[in-house]
Amino acid sequence: MQKKEDRRIITVFLLPMLVLYAVFQFYPIVLNIFYSLLNWNGITKTANFIGLENYRELLHDGLFWSAIQNSVFYALIGTVFQVAVSFLLAYLVEYSTFRSKKIAQIIFIMPIVATPAAIGIIMKSIFSYDGVVNSMLHGMGLEKLQWFMEPKWAFVMIVLITVWKETGTLFIYWIAGFQMVPKTAIEAAKVDGVTEFGFLRYILIPLMKPVILTVSSITFLNALKIFDMIQTLTGGGPYFSTDMISTYIYRTAFSSSFGAPRLSYASAAVVVCLMFVMICSLIVKLFRNQQKAG
Repeated sequence: MQKKEDRRIITVFLLPMLVLYAVFQFYPIVLNIFYSLLNWNGITKTANFIGLENYRELLHDGLFWSAIQNSVFYALIGTVFQVAVSFLLAYLVEYSTFRSKKIAQIIFIMPIVATPAAIGIIMKSIFSYDGVVNSMLHGMGLEKLQWFMEPKWAFVMIVLITVWKETGTLFIYWIAGFQMVPKTAIEAAKVDGVTEFGFLRYILIPLMKPVILTVSSITFLNALKIFDMIQTLTGGGPYFSTDMISTYIYRTAFSSSFGAPRLSYASAAVVVCLMFVMICSLIVKLFRNQQKAG
């Protein structure tokens, strides 16, 4: 009887969350799948049912596959740099003889306060052709650069800016993870005279491996969903070199760059990308379980 009563209480408390999830998560997904089967621009009142025609067109859409390729490449490169830089900074603050730790923590965490869109607008102004950076280069007798107008520089700048923006968030994760390291291991390393590099490689990283895998997984999946930073910095350009899945979907659904908006076609792209992200999540989960089992 007690178990049945407990189940009823749990159900009562979980029901509001389930209703909210159904309304704001499950229903939009189902509606999006339905839209993907139509020929509709999102404006007119009438729409034609065309089945899987949008999906067949996606298979031969070079811009769509280019956006996926850019997203995966950015997620991989961004994850490596974000994890490495933030981990190194957190290690220096936590374990090295680093003075003014509180000030350093505030400096590293400050970028979290600003939204990605705001940072994108500010950085685009700073690195514009007549911006602060190019003015300094010109003052030193160097040639001005088109930071966001050349494909090779645009992608590099996006990676660097997002690494700087997300370092604070990951910095917090690492500081929290370092609290899980047994103090006995740290004291034993000091007694044995282990160097900082040896402590980092043979003690800290092995003990932090579960946290590293979790943080890396979250960073990779979040990087796949980047939108506002790209939209404000480059809009997917130049020549679609920084076009990501999110910017492709946005442009297809709401922009008239290539004619009338195609909401149904964009909905089909969303479904394909959702499946892609779910597959990536499953691979990450299997990899983490394999590492735990090992």
